[in-house]
Amino acid sequence: MRSAFIASIFALAASTVLAAPTKREFHNRAAKLSWYAGYMMDEPYCGGPPPSDDDMVVATSFDTPYKCGDKLTFEYYGKHATVTVRDRCETCHGEWFDLSKGAFAALTDLEVGILENVDYWSH
Repeated sequence: MRSAFIASIFALAASTVLAAPTKREFHNRAAKLSWYAGYMMDEPYCGGPPPSDDDMVVATSFDTPYKCGDKLTFEYYGKHATVTVRDRCETCHGEWFDLSKGAFAALTDLEVGILENVDYWSH
């Protein structure tokens, strides 16, 4: 009985560790962020209904490894925004990402316009 109890404790602990979220593909100060809104979101590359300005979405460059539905988290001075890839940005390249207004505003004021050297990781 005691060994069954101990085994269940180890199983519970192992499942808790395995279920913990991890940062994958961490990119230190690599991202450049801008934001887009309104009519530019009308026909998302990934299909489906157009996102709203408040949705937590991102447009990526065509040369990025991230595909529709991927999740990315950006961190800027302790603030975080987790977004879903829903669109492509024709003027972006590499690690330049175009966030929705809602996602950008979670990191800083919209008036800033562009953020550089932002940490990010994929999920």
